Amino acid sequence: MMILFSKDKEIIFKITNAILLIWLLGALVFTANNIIDLLFKKAEYTYNEYELENCSYLKEPSIEVDPDYCKDSYDRYLLDIKNDDYYKKINLYTSIANVVIVGGTMFFINRRKETLKGK
Repeated sequence: MMILFSKDKEIIFKITNAILLIWLLGALVFTANNIIDLLFKKAEYTYNEYELENCSYLKEPSIEVDPDYCKDSYDRYLLDIKNDDYYKKINLYTSIANVVIVGGTMFFINRRKETLKGK
C-alpha cells in the first residue's frame, strides 16, 4: 500500500507526489476522452448523402465544374476520416503510455522498502 502524504515523508516527496497525482488524474481524463472519441465516431455520409449535402450548388447552370469533382471530393472526405481514426489511435496510445509512466513513477517513489529481518 502506498501512502503518498505521510508524516514520515520529506517535503520534497510530498510536493512530488502532489504533482504526480494531479498529472495522473489529468492523464486518466485525457485517456478516457481519447477512448470515447475513438469508440463513438460521427456517422459517415454515403455518397448520395454527401452529394446532396455538399455538391448540390454545383448543379446550378452558372457554375462550370469538372463532373467528377464531387466524387473526388467524397474520396478525400473518406480519406480524411481514415486519417482521423489513425491519429486518434496514436493519441490513445500516447495517453496510455503517459498513464503508465506517471503511475509507475508514483509506485516506485512510494513503494515500501522491504528490510531483511534477522540480519
